[in-house]
Amino acid sequence: MKAILPRRLNPLLRGFTLIELLVVIAIIAILAGMLLPALGKAKDRAMLANDLNNIKQVLLSGHMFAGDNNDYLPFCGWGGLPDRDSWAYSKDLIKYPGAGKNDAITFSNQVQMFKKGQLGPYIQSEKVLTCPKDFVERQTGVKLKQYIRRDIKITSYLWNGAINGFDSGDVNRISMSKWTLGTFRPTGMLMWEADEMQSDYVFNDASSTPHEGISRRHGSSRIPKDQSEKVAGIATFGNLTGSAFTVPLAKWLSREMAGPAIWPLSPTFDGPNDAWYVPGTKDGLN
Repeated sequence: MKAILPRRLNPLLRGFTLIELLVVIAIIAILAGMLLPALGKAKDRAMLANDLNNIKQVLLSGHMFAGDNNDYLPFCGWGGLPDRDSWAYSKDLIKYPGAGKNDAITFSNQVQMFKKGQLGPYIQSEKVLTCPKDFVERQTGVKLKQYIRRDIKITSYLWNGAINGFDSGDVNRISMSKWTLGTFRPTGMLMWEADEMQSDYVFNDASSTPHEGISRRHGSSRIPKDQSEKVAGIATFGNLTGSAFTVPLAKWLSREMAGPAIWPLSPTFDGPNDAWYVPGTKDGLN
């Protein structure tokens, strides 16, 4: 009688041992750990590109407005909830304040006020007013809490109050920029991504001083506690020539631009420069 020998398994059909399986899982985990940061950076770059495109569209519409209005830009929106139309909304926005709210009706009403504002006829969609990364981040956590605090819900960008001398002026006389486009230094900053983490006056209107802070949502994994914490990062900017580009926080806070003193401190800078350029002043401010 022949002995019955155990049948040998085909090596191609043999299963993994536990050790082999654990090694494979470890390799996959290592590869994922290497790839995820790269994928995150690629996603951030894509949103940054959309962000710059938004700014270019707003700048183009501002130039078109100036072409139709004797070289005057829209009103920057200085002075809290509006008493006149501005680049970002009409004066009727005062009926629809957003502070403390996060509902679709308030947002929809503010969108309608944007369409009635000075750039509404020139910009086809309100979506160009919002940085895509701002939209993603404000859905949860501390960014959501800050978004709820905003009065103006529909924009991630603010205009430089320099075009109106950091003053609202007489509502019966000033309905656009205080000076013509050709009066300003061409490389002056007109708009930028505003600081969504600002402690007070967070998107309370549509304009700002340069030293009130800029967003650092691009190029940074840390969230600052407020505008005074110098967490590194970059923001998108647009100047009066119509160019859109990025500026890192360190450069923006140099004396050649906004200056190292952050609001509520008094600004310290060497001007006039591309951040501070009020016409007829010795330093771009006073």
